[in-house]
Amino acid sequence: MSERKVVMLVDSSLTYQKVMAEDAQRVLKRLEQYGAKVVYVEDQKGWDRSQFVEYASKVEKVGPEPFPVNQELLREAEDAEVILANFAPVGSQIITAGKNLKMIGVTRSGAENVNLEAAAAAGVRVAVAPGRLAEPVSDFTVGLILAESRNIARMSITDHAGEWMTDCPNSSYIRSLKGAVVGLVGYGIIGQRVAAKLQAFGCEIIAYDPFCPAEVFERTHCRSVSLEELMQTADYVSVHARLTKDTQGLVTREHIAMMKPHAFFINTARAGLVDEDALVEALAAKKIGGAGLDVFSVEPIPADHPILKLDNVTLTPHRAGNCSNLAAISLDIIVSDVERYFRGEPLAHAKC
Repeated sequence: MSERKVVMLVDSSLTYQKVMAEDAQRVLKRLEQYGAKVVYVEDQKGWDRSQFVEYASKVEKVGPEPFPVNQELLREAEDAEVILANFAPVGSQIITAGKNLKMIGVTRSGAENVNLEAAAAAGVRVAVAPGRLAEPVSDFTVGLILAESRNIARMSITDHAGEWMTDCPNSSYIRSLKGAVVGLVGYGIIGQRVAAKLQAFGCEIIAYDPFCPAEVFERTHCRSVSLEELMQTADYVSVHARLTKDTQGLVTREHIAMMKPHAFFINTARAGLVDEDALVEALAAKKIGGAGLDVFSVEPIPADHPILKLDNVTLTPHRAGNCSNLAAISLDIIVSDVERYFRGEPLAHAKC
């Protein structure tokens, strides 16, 4: 069997160090059985977090073409059969140079960094890795529910100079998760993983998602409800919808006013899905029980933001998707599609 070349394009988000970790390498080594050799090319060398955030924001709007072409990638692409990338640009010049290029795999759920039109014109398949954040974000969501409702973070002894804090703002309505009704706003991959984990605690799950097929609700033992019923019924409201122009402000002031006085609001998705001002006002007035939030309309939160003065919130710095094995999780999804390509099977997550 002749050697097949796979170029792994690493960047300042999916770094060379992360890709070379033992768990990530274990995934990539699966390609060896198909006669493949992985070559590593580094992009965005020396970038800090702010540079990457600025780049990511721009590439999501304009695609890969305005950015400088990585000359090393250009050379390696000439005889590559597969290119794997995270957020570094794979534009038309790279695709044109790849005379043997058959597939581009993106280790994220979107392919904004790939010129899809150029790939389609050249007969190059493009696949993505949806659901790569499903496990870490769903874990974090359950953690926020427990942290806020059971005061795990709030009662940390180290935060009280060693003194024992036994009386919390929600002391009168702390409860076990067993028998609680959890309402999920959005029932995609992440929402379904949250449901499965909370069902193990004995929770009843309801969800609002007009785009989710009825058979998914039935298969996962979740009841489909309107957003209004969800807000009125749930003991915990957790947001998992995608942010689009149609879902901007999905959870309105009126919806928040429908919540039970002891209900908790959890958001590990996007701040733009919720009327943040209305949520803060409801929390400040103790009209709802509390909130666990990982996302905010302005990040980092301004030092004078009123939410920082509240005693019924658990706030984390937009890290729900962050975990040390994310590289391996992402690679596992996309490498499975590379294996399908090598076996001549349809791709599971094709974009073109």
